Amino acid sequence: MTALLSYLCLLFLSISGMLLLCTVFAANADLVNGMVAGKTCWFHIMMLAFAASTLFMEMVIKKTNNIKFMAADGLILLYAAIILMTYNWTLNPEPEKLLFGGQLIMLWFMIRLAIKNYPSLLMFFISIIICTGILEAGWGMMQLYGLKISNHPLFNLTGSFFNPGPFSGYIAAILPVSFGVMLRFSNCRKLDLSNPRTTLYYLAWISIISITLILPAGMSRSAWIAATVSCIWVYVTYRIGWKGMYTFWEKHRKKCIGFLVLGIAALCVGLVAIYTIKKDSANGRLLMWSITAKAIEKHPLKGVGLGGFPAVYAQTQAEYFASGKASETEKFVAGCPEYAFNEFLQIGLEQGLLGLIIFLVWVGFVLFYGIKSKRYGTTGGIIALMIFAFSSYPFQLPSFWILLIFYSVICVSTNKIKGKSLAGNQRRFPYIGFITALSCGLLFIGQKDMQNVYTQWSRAKALYSNKGYWGALDSYMMLYPQLRHKHEFLFEYSQCLSKTGKYEQANVLLQRAIQLSSDPMLYYMMAKNEQSLRKYDQAEKHLLYAINILPERIYPYYLLVKLYAEPDFYQPEKLKNAAYVVMNKQPKVESTAIKEMRKEVRKQVSSMSQ
Repeated sequence: MTALLSYLCLLFLSISGMLLLCTVFAANADLVNGMVAGKTCWFHIMMLAFAASTLFMEMVIKKTNNIKFMAADGLILLYAAIILMTYNWTLNPEPEKLLFGGQLIMLWFMIRLAIKNYPSLLMFFISIIICTGILEAGWGMMQLYGLKISNHPLFNLTGSFFNPGPFSGYIAAILPVSFGVMLRFSNCRKLDLSNPRTTLYYLAWISIISITLILPAGMSRSAWIAATVSCIWVYVTYRIGWKGMYTFWEKHRKKCIGFLVLGIAALCVGLVAIYTIKKDSANGRLLMWSITAKAIEKHPLKGVGLGGFPAVYAQTQAEYFASGKASETEKFVAGCPEYAFNEFLQIGLEQGLLGLIIFLVWVGFVLFYGIKSKRYGTTGGIIALMIFAFSSYPFQLPSFWILLIFYSVICVSTNKIKGKSLAGNQRRFPYIGFITALSCGLLFIGQKDMQNVYTQWSRAKALYSNKGYWGALDSYMMLYPQLRHKHEFLFEYSQCLSKTGKYEQANVLLQRAIQLSSDPMLYYMMAKNEQSLRKYDQAEKHLLYAINILPERIYPYYLLVKLYAEPDFYQPEKLKNAAYVVMNKQPKVESTAIKEMRKEVRKQVSSMSQ
């Protein structure tokens, strides 16, 4: 009976863990932003299932092998504490991310406990991760050849994500793991599917081939570099080893220096070539990093809290452009990003430099354990994630955090190396399974209405998109307490109020949205509302500030023309200057809207001269 219960426990942990790793494929078209919200809802449900499996394991196994406390455990708890201490509880900009982060902490300890009691789960989870890479690559291949619809109108290739960037980063982080499994089990080439190692070997080969074929089509330079560097790491550690590299260096030092110089030269040439592929995009990211670094200088210790990046970024960029120090190239490539496109800079801004240091030390300890355990493929996966995170936004998406947690736990889960424990003689965690499972249940209760709320928002959004503002207003009002942290929701709600003549109420919402977003469109809408209320000075102030955020936008100058043409605020000189900008500024992309604005401004100027 005990053996049967143990097998049932293993089955439940395997299935729920597999479904957790399949979060990457979850989506719900009935939800607003269903590509992300759908994954988050799925993750919470599967966490409840994994927590139930963990609780079952604690109940049926009389002598549960509790995990030992190690440095990585303390660091991840310390990082969570820093997030809570730096969070802006008054504004509460990211309640959903707080709940998600809490679940990730519980996941870390529950996977550790599961693998401790069932070591076979370690390779099982690796095989599932490899399978997700194969399925993701296959999904992208079908999109590329028109057999499956893309999730973005501008890109043919997105996989289960919204654009090619995260898709490329995800498969790039799985490639070194597959490569490591292939190298590790290369002596199992004889086709024998009854041998799990042989199955894994050929599964890894399928993953390597499929990912290698589709990765170049994603056109993600960050993913290319991440995949290349991490695979080199895996090959060197598996095939050459540290002693082999040291011996070769001692015997062939001059050759090594020559190869090193050639390698650096080739790397420089490669980086220049990659830079020129999307020059404007690269310049845009350099500007984002520069602005984020300036913002960190203002908040080096405490940071601005989780979710505080967009508003602080907009403020810092406006100050930088207003100073007159920005180049024309910087003005042209400037944007209003939600993320820093560099996770380390974003962590440094939101959690302060101490938070960044704790995060990096945690990653360092995980890699140290992984190297000691000879989990070179998994450490390669973490390295790929870190490289990709340097110039993208993987940790803003749930799938990448789940992957990082699984990789990290796998790295620290081989406890004995040559008879020594990686955790040393440290204390064990008593009742950790009960604590984490019950905590998961409480966190699930905190977000249990999320799917229903996002479904109702989707219905209200349909009315809003079809200009049914009066009909949508009641729904937005009802949903406000649950969605007051979403700037997109606040924008739509304020638009409904504006279209129904409730300008002051609309601006109250927009003022809150400004604290959550970097989008200058919020200032444009506030200015239009102030103009309708005849508060012309305030309207002008909002538009001029928005121009400082994004100087190359034509639309705010068009709004200034309309503002200066008001009979009670008529200013002909300012009107002519704004009109000149509208007529002569070169837009990034020519559009029908710009042509119509110029046509209207031309009429306005003509009427002035008559």
